Amino acid sequence: MTKGRASAPAKIILFGEHFVVYGNPAILATIDRRITVTAKKAKDGKVKIKSDIASGEFDGSTFRLIEGANARATLEPLYFAAKHSLDARKQKGGLEIEIKSDIPYGVGLGSSAASLVATIAAVESLLGRADKKKVCESAIEAEKIIHKNSSGADCYVSTFGGMINYSKGGGYKKIEAKGKLFLVIGDTGIKHNTGELVSSVRKLKEANQMAFSGMMSQAKDMCAQALTAIDNGNTDHLGMLMNESQLLLERLGVSHEKADELIEVAKSAGAVGAKITGAGGAAR
Repeated sequence: MTKGRASAPAKIILFGEHFVVYGNPAILATIDRRITVTAKKAKDGKVKIKSDIASGEFDGSTFRLIEGANARATLEPLYFAAKHSLDARKQKGGLEIEIKSDIPYGVGLGSSAASLVATIAAVESLLGRADKKKVCESAIEAEKIIHKNSSGADCYVSTFGGMINYSKGGGYKKIEAKGKLFLVIGDTGIKHNTGELVSSVRKLKEANQMAFSGMMSQAKDMCAQALTAIDNGNTDHLGMLMNESQLLLERLGVSHEKADELIEVAKSAGAVGAKITGAGGAAR
């Protein structure tokens, strides 16, 4: 093949964000926004990556900036993933990778995971055949460059699609909803830093273990109730649980006034429930 192409979807977290880091379950679902990656072989042995937000060229440990701020930090996980596919197949040539996205970057919709999944799948398709299990495993390893304590749930749901229930002890389990769930996603346009938000929650946990343990228990119970509501198609109860989850996230200090405004607008327009998704802080 002269060209490999793949796409991967964005995701939302319906329940369990932040608490999932400490062993609690979380419910994730993919949405109809995608990243598409095209990969071509290059004879010079270099890996050139061009995306909407940054472009650069890797030649071993050497990086040449083409365009974009913080380009190396942004592109390095993608290079790691692509190089891993080359090395695994004992390929000595280089690559030209082009990334097109309709997923907003840095707003909690899993753009980094989707870009890794699509990049690996495109390269694997170029070199032979893309196996979803291997694509997911490679994406999770590469994502740890971005988020050292990544659960891998973003990469998993982006690879296999649909809706999943994830926990460290229980792994990944597919969820089949009874009927359709209609969701509206709003974006404040303000970027956030996931690492900083995760760190702030860790500090809160260390400062008051007892209070955090109580919130963990509430979040776990909400996930269990949400699974039952999804299974029964009970959207009213699901909306109520979303409102309760938002109150819990506000107690964690990860909401934002702009997000709170969007939530109130949604409720005023008839939404049965509304909450932030992902790390929070400044977006949604």
